[in-house]
Amino acid sequence: MLFCVVTFRPFDYREVRHAGAPAGRRLSRRLLVLVVRRLLRVEVAGLEHLPRSGPYVLVANHLHAVDAAIGLLLVPGRVVGVAKDYWSRPPFGWLLAAMGEVVFVGPRRRGAMRRLVEALRGGAVVAILPEGTRSPTGALIRGQRGVAALATAADVPVLPAAAWGQERALATWLRLRRPRVRVRIGAPIRLPAGPHDRAALEALTDEVMRSIAALLPPEYRGVYGGVNADM
Repeated sequence: MLFCVVTFRPFDYREVRHAGAPAGRRLSRRLLVLVVRRLLRVEVAGLEHLPRSGPYVLVANHLHAVDAAIGLLLVPGRVVGVAKDYWSRPPFGWLLAAMGEVVFVGPRRRGAMRRLVEALRGGAVVAILPEGTRSPTGALIRGQRGVAALATAADVPVLPAAAWGQERALATWLRLRRPRVRVRIGAPIRLPAGPHDRAALEALTDEVMRSIAALLPPEYRGVYGGVNADM
């Protein structure tokens, strides 16, 4: 197997573009850029894989609350986030709404899948953290099949991404330093169009999760640790 050294470069914040967004959202994104630049040292690899427009489903691992903010900065155009119903409560719901469009999912949100499919068919990027919660260990946990159900229902590509280093943010801030966060973007993958039964969706979800694992250092791959990758 050929070994490839991945080159990470400091993220160029001049590339952040949110043209066409409402005025309030543009302001919140500018503030977000200022905050992230002050708090984190973001380095990126694989930007050549990032489509300049949607529709696609962006998937990534989940280690810290800043994960969503990083995704908003990287992806141009309209981004629709997916969050648990719990986060719709004030003040969290207000903050998320200020940052961008959010569809909340849960037992009481029966129209969520339909809204997400409509967003994709309208050209949006839907951003999902398929583990559904922050990993308690820092390594990948089993993905939830909703990501495969959405991508196959809308028949759009899935763009895998991975980030690490942000889980050490608090300890680093306490030392008055900025943590280095590395973000790696992979090539888009295409899942077979649905509908699929539960077993097929679980298998397709594992395929998506393995694509994320392949972008991570070995110690972050968790239950998908059997994946080989060039780091």
